Amino acid sequence: MKKLIFFIMALTMLFSCFLTSCGPNDESSSVLTPSGDVSIDESADESTPDETSKDTAEFPTRPEGYPTVCGSFMQPGTFAKYTLKRMKEHLTYMREVGIDIIILQWSFENVGDKVSNVYYDDSFDSADKHGTYNDSGKGLVETLLQAAEELDMKVFLGINNNDEWWQKAVNDKAWLTSQIEVGMEGAKQIYDAYKNKYPNALHGWYFVFEYYNFKANSVQIDNAAYLLNGFLDGLKALDDSMPLMLSPFVSSGNSTAVEAGDMWEKVFAKANFREGDIFCCQDSVGAGHISIDQLDDYYRELKEAVDKEKGLHFWANNEDFTQSNWTTAPLNRFVRQMEIAAKYVEEHVTFAYSHYQNPDVGKIGYHAAYKEYFETGKIPGTTLTAPTIEHTSEGGGMTVTFNGTIENPQNQACRVYIKKNGELLNSIDITSKHNLKKITFDFSDTNLEGSGVAKYEFYVEDYFGNFSDPTIVELTFKGKNGSNIAEGKTYTLTKAPEGGYPDETEKGLTDGEKGGASYSEKAWVGFLGKPEIIVDLGEKRDGIYAFKVNTLGGGSAGVYAPNSFEVFVSDDGKTYTKAAARQFEQDLNIGAGTIVERTIFTSTESVSGRYVKIVVGTNQSWIFIDEVEIIAE
Repeated sequence: MKKLIFFIMALTMLFSCFLTSCGPNDESSSVLTPSGDVSIDESADESTPDETSKDTAEFPTRPEGYPTVCGSFMQPGTFAKYTLKRMKEHLTYMREVGIDIIILQWSFENVGDKVSNVYYDDSFDSADKHGTYNDSGKGLVETLLQAAEELDMKVFLGINNNDEWWQKAVNDKAWLTSQIEVGMEGAKQIYDAYKNKYPNALHGWYFVFEYYNFKANSVQIDNAAYLLNGFLDGLKALDDSMPLMLSPFVSSGNSTAVEAGDMWEKVFAKANFREGDIFCCQDSVGAGHISIDQLDDYYRELKEAVDKEKGLHFWANNEDFTQSNWTTAPLNRFVRQMEIAAKYVEEHVTFAYSHYQNPDVGKIGYHAAYKEYFETGKIPGTTLTAPTIEHTSEGGGMTVTFNGTIENPQNQACRVYIKKNGELLNSIDITSKHNLKKITFDFSDTNLEGSGVAKYEFYVEDYFGNFSDPTIVELTFKGKNGSNIAEGKTYTLTKAPEGGYPDETEKGLTDGEKGGASYSEKAWVGFLGKPEIIVDLGEKRDGIYAFKVNTLGGGSAGVYAPNSFEVFVSDDGKTYTKAAARQFEQDLNIGAGTIVERTIFTSTESVSGRYVKIVVGTNQSWIFIDEVEIIAE
C-alpha cells in the first residue's frame, strides 16, 4: 500500500516476483516532503491526562442491513508528529461513523537487517541501527495506543517495513529470514513496552509485506508460507491471544479468479494460521489492478480457499481512493465495492479513511457524505446545477481560458470534469472550497499545431458520485501548423537536479516520455530553487512561437506547479535575447498529483535561434518537470 512511491516499480515486477505494491501514500493526504522529511510539526505538547473512564455512549453502533466499514489503515509518516489531543480528534471523527479499528501500516522500517526509522521508543542496540536511523517520530505508536485506549478502539500494529521487498519479494529465503528476525525483535519490544499499559487498544498485529495472486511456482509458495510462519509462530509465542491480519491484493492481470483461489489454498495449507487470524484482501479497485465488475468472481474463489483454513477469518479491504489522480473515490463507487464484498466477507476495513475521508486531513465533504450514508443506508440523487462558463483567448486564438462558476448551496460540489470532443481532458479538485456557496475555477487549453473545432463539456461531481448536466462550449481554434522541435535534442542544466530525483539519462526533458501522478516516477526530474534549461536545437531555427513545460502540481508533499517563466533565445549560446515571459496563478485549487502543462507564447509573432534558455521559478520549493517543448512552424 505504499502506493505513490512503489506503484510503477511494482508494475514492472508482476511476472518476476510474488509480491508488489498497492498502497496509497496518496499524495493527496501524505505530508512527507520529497526528501522524506515530515512536514507536520505540532509543537504544542500536552501532559498525559489523568485516567478517565471510557465514555463511548456518544458513538453510534454500526447499522445492520447494509455494509459499512469497521476499520481504517493509517500510514505512519502522515501522523508521526500528532499530539495526543489531535490524534483523539482524528479518531473521534471515525468513531462517529462506526470505525473502531485502526491498522497502523508499520511501526518501524529497516534496510537489510538494520533499523532505519522507528515510530516507537525502541531499544535496538547501536549495532542494529542503520546509518540513516531516525527516531524523530518515536512517539506515534504510544500516542495512537493511548488515544485508542481512551476511545475504546482496537489497534493492529504493522511490524517492520523494508523497501527491499519490492526487489527481493519471496525469491530470497536468506533475506526473508533476516526480516523475520528483525521484525520479531521489534514486535517483542513493542509488546513489552505497551501491552500492559494499553491492554485493550493493543489488540493485534499487521503483516506488512504485501502478497498478490499470480501463477506462483512451488518454491515461491513455500517461501511465502515460510515468511508468514516466521511471524505467526513468533507472535504466537509472544501472545497467542493477539490475531495477525494480512492484506494481500487481487490482480486480474496475473491470474484468473480460479487460479487466485488455488494459489492461496496452497499457501494456506502450509501456513500456521490460528483461530482468529484475518485474511483481509485489498480489492485493488482504487489502485487499478482490477475492474469493479471482476470483483465478485475473485471474492467467491478466495472465500472458498479461506473456508478450508479452519479459524481463519475473511475480511475485505475496500479501497476508497483513485490511484490515477490520487483522489478520494466517489461514495457510490466505494459503496458498490462493499456491496460486492459483503456477500463473502465478515467485515470491511478501508485504505484509508484516515487519509481520504477524515476531516482532520481536509476531507470534510467526503466525511459528511459517508456519514449520511452510514446513518441512512442511502445515497441521495444529485442537486447540482451545470456550471456557468465564460472564455477568453490569447496567442492569436491558440489558447483559450475558461472561467467557470458553480452554484454550491448545499456544499456538495467536489470536482469539475472537462471533456474535449468526447474525451476526458482534465478534472479539477474543488474540495478546498467546500464551504463556499459559489465556487469559481479557471482552465486553459492550448492548440499549437493547427486549426480545428473543439466541443468542450463541463460538468460537476458531488461527493456521492452524482453529476450535473454538462455545459457545452464549441470553439474554433486558429492555430499555426507547428510542431515540437525540441524532441530528442540535447540540453544543459545550470542547476543540477536533486539527488533523489535525477535526470538519469540526461535526455529526460526532451525524450517525449511523460510521468504520471507520482513525483517518484522516473520521468520526473526534481529541482529545488530556480532551474534553467538550455536546449541546443543543433542549428538556427526560425518561426518559434511557443514553449511548453510539463510539470507536476497540486501540493502533494509540497510539490506545486511552477508559476514563473522566462524564455531567451541565442544564436551562439553566449548572447541571449528575451523572447517570452509569463506569470501564472499558484495551483492551489487543483487535485494532488495533477499534471500541469504551462504554455508560454513569444512576445512577438515568432523568434529564431539555435539555443533556447527556459528559466523556471516558483513560490514553493519543489519543481518537478518531465518534458519541455519548443513549438515552431
